[in-house]
Order: sequence, then structure tokens, then C-alpha cells
Amino acid sequence: MNRKELADRVRALRKDETLIYVLSGIQDDATKTFQNPHSEEEKVLESYQAIKAIGYLETAFDAIEADAKIDRES
Repeated sequence: MNRKELADRVRALRKDETLIYVLSGIQDDATKTFQNPHSEEEKVLESYQAIKAIGYLETAFDAIEADAKIDRES
């Protein structure tokens, strides 16, 4: 798969309602955990790791789209 095709798939994923729903749910659950002063340390750590993983996905998506843009401009 070339960079353009990959970037097209990333753009489709960013618009995918199911993916958006799942990631939003993870973020909402993590936020509730962080806001609860009685959350167990392990649950806080899991929530932190989940948010960090979502950030890694977003960074990877951004990089894929940037690479495709560079290819178009060259």
C-alpha cells in the first residue's frame, strides 16, 4: 500500500463512527476514573495508559497524513 492509499484509509478511520465511539468511550471512562478521588491506583494507571495509547494512534495518523502530503508536494 502506498502512502496516498494509507493516508486515505487514515482519513476514513478518523471519520469512522464506530472508532470514534469506542475511542470517546475510552476517554470518557478514563476521565471519570481521574475525577474520582476513590479510584484505585491500578485503575488510574490503566486509564493513563489507555489515553496514552490513543495519543500514539493520533500521532501515527498525523504522521501518515503528513508523509502523504509531502509526497504530493514533491
